[in-house]
Amino acid sequence: MDELAYRIRSAEPDDLAAVRSTITVSLAHPEGRGRGTSLRTAQQRNELLLLERYDTRQKDWVVGGFIEFHMRVDDTLTLRDLGTIGDTPHAGVAKHLIGELFNQLSPVSATCVVRRDAEAWTEILASIPGFFVDGPPEYRRPHYYNIWKWSPELARQAQRGARPRGAPPRPGPGPRRRR
Repeated sequence: MDELAYRIRSAEPDDLAAVRSTITVSLAHPEGRGRGTSLRTAQQRNELLLLERYDTRQKDWVVGGFIEFHMRVDDTLTLRDLGTIGDTPHAGVAKHLIGELFNQLSPVSATCVVRRDAEAWTEILASIPGFFVDGPPEYRRPHYYNIWKWSPELARQAQRGARPRGAPPRPGPGPRRRR
């Protein structure tokens, strides 16, 4: 039985071609358009992480996903883009990249902008403890965007199973009806 082998590392200039050829759909481009030079500049600033998996057939490491970010001086993290292999986002890869980034940088908060109609990305962020939609959607021609924020305190409370003070009750199955 083969073990799952993966690694997360900073991107190098040689990796950019592999990222562009294997990953088409991303958080910032859910319809699959190109990214232009953003990945190159992120790599030069050392703000691009890759998740690679070991392919036993090719006997080489293959790109499975990337995350582009920016860490501000006040320790606030901005997730600029996130992409995974496949035609739809791979939730496991995305969550692992975000979790690793949080572990490495220990931000005091994080922000992410997601198109409101990008349902797969919305589901992924909603399933990560500590993420919440902050305020009403913003309109930037031609789409509406949700601003997602992450707080380490909300993440700790969610992992303990506690409901934050003032937060609405979690949706449940509803009351049972007697027959």
